[in-house]
Amino acid sequence: MNPQINNRRDILLLLLYSPGKTDQPNEPIIGRTRLVKMLFLFREEALPYFRKGTEVSIDEKNFYLFFAWNFGPFSREVYDDLTFFTYHGFIEQKDTEEEALPESAAEWEKWLTMSRPDSSEENLFEYDEQVFSLTDRGVTFTRRLYEQLSAEQKRLLREFKARIVKAPLRALLQYVYKNYESMTIKSKIREEVLGERG
Repeated sequence: MNPQINNRRDILLLLLYSPGKTDQPNEPIIGRTRLVKMLFLFREEALPYFRKGTEVSIDEKNFYLFFAWNFGPFSREVYDDLTFFTYHGFIEQKDTEEEALPESAAEWEKWLTMSRPDSSEENLFEYDEQVFSLTDRGVTFTRRLYEQLSAEQKRLLREFKARIVKAPLRALLQYVYKNYESMTIKSKIREEVLGERG
């Protein structure tokens, strides 16, 4: 019996497994912030089309929950699931040479303080940008999910991933800020991202 696509973690794995701007499955995704914004945009713009005419039982209520924060939409659950899958050998993270934006480091610190309320500034880790991909174990598991998808769902995943992976992170943030204003009401960098300095 095939596994069912019925929770948010399946979508995280499928986005990692799907080809994007290349023809290769398991095309890496650079940066936690990019992944958070990718999953936010998937929920807002792709999920209804991904579910249409299928038995996928994920909707906005049982997908990742996002809230407006200092650097736009944030979800602790994305970080939690990355940690879960890394610990269980499904996802690997490696340092990348790509320079981290300040908002990426701030999101990381936010998750650390939410996950470890007793942590102090002194014992927070220095932030390095990470690149995420599936391990062999993760590929084997996710391929079975991916093969259940229709041609239309695979096309949607590929086009969506390509759009997000190709965009510079700052351009991705600008898109989110311009199109989802309610998620930027607490942002400390709204004027900088949108170029509204007065």
